[in-house]
Amino acid sequence: MLEATQNVFALSVKDLLEARDLYHNHLLHKQNVVGTAIGLYFRRRRDRKSYLKMSPRDRARDEQLSKGERTFQNSSVKDSSWPCVLVFVSQWIRRSDFGTGKKLNPRHIIPPALYLPDGRVVPVCVMKVSPSIARPAPLARLSWPTSMMGGGFPLVCEVQGQERVASVGCLVTDGHNTYALSNRHVTGPAGVPVFTELRGTRVEIGRSSEKQLTRLPFSEAYPQYPGSRTFLNVDVGLIDVNDVNDWTSQVYGLGPIGELADLSEQNISLRLIDEDVVAYGAASGKLRGKIKALFYRYKSVGGYDYVADFLIAPDPTSTRQTLSGDSGTVWHVPATETSPPRPLAIEWGAQTLLSGVGEQPLSFALATSLSTVCRRLDVELVREHNTGAAPFWGVTGHYSIATFAIDAARIAKVKKLMSLNRARISFDASNIDPEILADQMREAKKNGSFVPLADVPDVIWKQFKNSVDGGRDPVPRKGPEHPTHFADIDQPRADGKTLRALSLANPANVSVAFWRAFYTSLGHTDSRSRGLLPFRVWQFFDAMVAAVKAKQLNRFVCAAGILSHYVGDACQPLHGSMFADGFQDQAQTVPMTHRDGTPGTKQVWPGMGIHSAYESAMIDRKAVSLLAGLQTRVTQLAALPRVANGHEAAVAIVGLMERSAVRLPPSVLINEYIGLGGGKSAAALDGLWTKFGPATIETMADGANVLAMLWDSAWAAGNGSAIVQSSLKIITKPALKALYTKADFVESLDLDAIGPSLV
Repeated sequence: MLEATQNVFALSVKDLLEARDLYHNHLLHKQNVVGTAIGLYFRRRRDRKSYLKMSPRDRARDEQLSKGERTFQNSSVKDSSWPCVLVFVSQWIRRSDFGTGKKLNPRHIIPPALYLPDGRVVPVCVMKVSPSIARPAPLARLSWPTSMMGGGFPLVCEVQGQERVASVGCLVTDGHNTYALSNRHVTGPAGVPVFTELRGTRVEIGRSSEKQLTRLPFSEAYPQYPGSRTFLNVDVGLIDVNDVNDWTSQVYGLGPIGELADLSEQNISLRLIDEDVVAYGAASGKLRGKIKALFYRYKSVGGYDYVADFLIAPDPTSTRQTLSGDSGTVWHVPATETSPPRPLAIEWGAQTLLSGVGEQPLSFALATSLSTVCRRLDVELVREHNTGAAPFWGVTGHYSIATFAIDAARIAKVKKLMSLNRARISFDASNIDPEILADQMREAKKNGSFVPLADVPDVIWKQFKNSVDGGRDPVPRKGPEHPTHFADIDQPRADGKTLRALSLANPANVSVAFWRAFYTSLGHTDSRSRGLLPFRVWQFFDAMVAAVKAKQLNRFVCAAGILSHYVGDACQPLHGSMFADGFQDQAQTVPMTHRDGTPGTKQVWPGMGIHSAYESAMIDRKAVSLLAGLQTRVTQLAALPRVANGHEAAVAIVGLMERSAVRLPPSVLINEYIGLGGGKSAAALDGLWTKFGPATIETMADGANVLAMLWDSAWAAGNGSAIVQSSLKIITKPALKALYTKADFVESLDLDAIGPSLV
C-alpha cells in the first residue's frame, strides 16, 4: 500500500519519446521486435473495464499472460486508452514460452512498462504484426491528367533505364518559383527531367530542383524532443515546373485545399492518434486512413535509428490501401462544413504488415509532417492557383449549377438533405472536368452503373431504351425527352409578338393550350420543334411536392436533382432561342465531298458553331475566372420569392429565360462570334469572354438561385416542416437508380401529351 502511484494519462509526447529513446537499444535488439512508436494503448474489444483500476504494469502483465495476441484487427484505441510506447513484434509469444529450451531466451521478453530515472513509469503496448512485401501499382490504374496537373496525379522519371512513378503532393513556392512537391527518391538530383502522360502523350512537366531533402537529424526537426542517434526520414523533392499555367493547387478527388496543418513541439499531442485523414494517390485513388502512431521507428542502421512522423493505417471499411506509386501524395485533415481539407503530411513510403486472422495484409503509409518540409526548404503552400473546375453547361455545367444551388437553399432541412446527397446529384468540384466526366458517363451507360442525377436527362433518358437501362427513346435519337430541354420563345408570329413576351405579359398564357396554338401558327407541328422547357419544370415541381407530402424523400431527392438539369438549360440563352446555333434562318446549301469521295451537299449558315464555342470551349478556357466569380456572386444574391405551385414555377422559368436573353442576347452573341472569325481559336474564345464573361457569371448564378428557390418552394408546398430531422439521410444509389430508370418516373412527354399530367 506504500507503492507510489502515477497518473499515466498525464504522460506527454515528450515523456514517451524520452522513455523510448532511453530504451531504444534495449527494445530494438530484442529478437522479435520489428519497430517502435508512441501513441495510445490499443485495447482488445473484449478487454474488461476493470483494467482501469489496475496499474499499467499489472494491465500489461495480465494481458500478456491471459489474452493472446493483440492486432490491429482485434483491438483499437478507445476513450479510456492511456499514453504508451508501442512495440511491434513479428510473433506473439506468451511468457510461458520464454526460457531454457523454449522458443526464446528470457532476455527477449518485452517489459510491460519502462522506468525513467526520476520514477516515471511509461506503459508498453505490444502489437503483433509481420512485415510483408508491398504490393505493386498496376500502371493501368494510374489517374493520368486530362487538362491541368495537380495533387494526386502521377509523375514519371526515368532512372537507369527504368521508370519510377510517384504522386504529385501539392504546389509550393519560394516567392519566386512555383514547385510541385513529391518524393526525392523518384525526382532524383537537380536537373532530372520529370514527365507525365497528358491525353495519352508523354510530356515533360519540369525538372527536379536543387531544393530537396533526404533525412534530418531528429533533434533538428524537433529541437525540444529527445532523439539521440535518430534520423527523421523526409524524402522530399521539388519539381521546378515548366509552365505554372498548366497546374492547379487543388488536389484531384479532394478539391481546393485549406491552410497547412502546422505542427511543432508546441501542438503535437496524442490527440492526433486515431484521427481520420484523407489523400488521393495516383495509384490507389481516394484514400482514407487513421493515424495509428507517432514517430514510428522502423529501422536501425549502423547504430542510428530511422523514424517516420506518422504511421497511417488504411480505412478497414475500404478495399483501397496505399500502393507503390502513391509516394509523394499529401495526407489531409478531412474537410468540414467550414474548412476544406488541410494538408498535413507527405507520404514517402509504406510498410505492409500482416496482422490478424488469416494474416491479412495492411499497407500502412509512412509520412512526414508537411510543416517540417516547408520550414526546412523555406517554401510556402500554394492554395489558390487555378482552383476552378470547368463549370460549363453541357455535362459539367448542370453539375456545377446543382452544386451551387445546394449552397443557396434557404430552408435548413432542404439544405441539409441536399448537402447530404450532394455526391448523388453532382461530382466533387475537382472532378468536374469534361473528359473525366465523358469517360465516367460512357462507363455508366456501358456498365449500367449509377449516373449522378443532374445529367440523367442527357445521359440516360435521351438514349435508345433497348441499349441503355432507363433510356426513353423508342428509336435512336428520337423521343419525347428531346424537346423538353428547350423552348424557342423568341421567334415572332405574324404580328411581331413572341411567345416570351406574351407569356411575361400575361402569366395565364403560360399554358399548354396557348403554347400549342402559338407553335401551330408558326407552322411548327412536329413534336421536336415544339419546345416545352417551362412545362417540364412544372411537371417536376409537382413531383417534388407530391414526394414531400408522402414523406418519400428518395423521390424528392431524385426529382430535385434531375430538375437541376432543366433549370441549367433555362439559364443558357441559346436554349431559349430560335438561333440556338447561329442564324439558321439564313441557311444555304453548298457542295461537299463525303468521306468515301462521293459528292454531296450540306447546309451552312452564319454563326454556325456558336453553341459549342460559347457554352463549352470558351467556358473551359476561362474556367478559373468563371468559377471564382460564380462562387462570389451566388453568395451575394438575395433569396427569390417562393412560388406556390407548378404553374408559378413555369412562369419563374420563363422569367429566368428572359433575364438570360437580356444579359446575353443570342443575336449579339452570334454577331460577335462571326466578327471574331468563328471557330474555336484562342482569339475567338478570348474575345467572347472579354465581351460576355461577366454576364455569363451573372446568368449561371441566377440559375443556381432559381433552382434553390424551386426546391424550397416545393418543400414548403408539400408541408416539409412536418418531416422530422432524423429522416434527412443519404439516399442510396440503387434506390435513386431504381427511380430514374422507370419510364413513369416524371414521365417524358411532348407538348401535345404533357397537359393532363400537370396539376
